[in-house]
Amino acid sequence: MERAKKPWTRRLAGWAAPLLLIPAALAVLWLELVPARAGPLAPERPVAVSARPLAGSGSRIGPFTLLAGLELGSDDADFGGLSGLAAAGNGQIVAITDAGQWLGFAPVLADGRLVGVAGARMAGLVDGETKADRDAEAVVLLPDGGMLISMEQQHRILVMAGQRPPFRPLPTIFHTLAASWPRNGGGESLARLPDGQLLWLSEDARRPDGLAVALLWRPGQPPRAIGVPVPAGFAPTDITVLDDHRLLALHRKFDGTTVAAAITLVDLAPVLAGGAAATSTELARWGPGGPWPVDNMEGLTLVRDGARTIVYVCSDDNFNRAQRSLLLQLELAD
Repeated sequence: MERAKKPWTRRLAGWAAPLLLIPAALAVLWLELVPARAGPLAPERPVAVSARPLAGSGSRIGPFTLLAGLELGSDDADFGGLSGLAAAGNGQIVAITDAGQWLGFAPVLADGRLVGVAGARMAGLVDGETKADRDAEAVVLLPDGGMLISMEQQHRILVMAGQRPPFRPLPTIFHTLAASWPRNGGGESLARLPDGQLLWLSEDARRPDGLAVALLWRPGQPPRAIGVPVPAGFAPTDITVLDDHRLLALHRKFDGTTVAAAITLVDLAPVLAGGAAATSTELARWGPGGPWPVDNMEGLTLVRDGARTIVYVCSDDNFNRAQRSLLLQLELAD
C-alpha cells in the first residue's frame, strides 16, 4: 500500500531543526580551533548574572528529578564558555571557562529549588596568547585548599595554591601518556578520589575496544592508563565523585545535527582491584523535545544536602549567541 505523503510544510519542519544546528556547530569549530589573542589577565571583580527560569521543573529521567533549570547571562564580556564545575563546600560553586576565567557564585534557593545565583565574581585564571594557552576544561578543589585545573590542547594540569584570586601557580603536572591525546579532545574531565588518587579522562582518545582512555595515579607516582565506557556517539565532558569508587560522568553530543547529553554511573572497583577497565551504567539521556533543557553540556558537580544528593550541570555556550549558558539543578534518588 502506498503511504500518503506528508504535507511539504511538515517535511520542511523535519529538516529545519538539524539545519539550524549547522551554523552553531561551525561557530563551535571556529572558536575551538582558531587562535585568539588574549588581553591582560582580568582582575577579580563582581559580576551581575541574570537567571531566566526554564520549563521542565519536576520532570524525571532515570533516577534524576529536575528541580530547576536556568539560562544565565551577563553583560561582562568574559562571561560564558562554562566548562567545569566544583562545589566548594561552603554553599559556593566554582566554575572555570575555556577562555581561562574563574567564576565563583552561590546558588540562590527557594524551598530547595534553584532560582538564581548571587555573589558572582570573576577573575582571570590563566594567561596566554591563544585559546590553546587558556583552554581550561575541568576544576578540582583539593582538601588542602589548593586547586587543580585540567587544560586541553596543551594537555596539562595546572596546580594552584588557593581556590580563589589571587591565584599562585605551583609546578604544572605533565604526563607523557597524555601527549598523544587528540589536540582538541584531551582532558575534559578530572576528579580526585577520596583516597587521593587522580582520574584524568580524555574526551576523544579511545582504546581499540572503544573505551575512553583515562589516566589514574597517586600524586608523585607514575600514572597507568585505564578504559572508561562511554555511550555510543557521546564524549565525556566532566566527572564528579559519588563515593570511594563510583563517579557520575557527564557526556555530550554536539555534531551539527544532534545536540544531546547523558549521565552515566562509572564504577572504578574493577580498576582499583588491579583491572584495566571501569564499568559504566547509563542513568539519564536527554535532548531536544525532551523534558529537560539541553545545550553543549560540559560541567558537573554534586552537593550533599543532608540525605539528599543535588547535582548541578552547566553548558558551554562557546560565546556564541546561538547557544545558551544553562545551569540545571537535579536531585539524585537513592
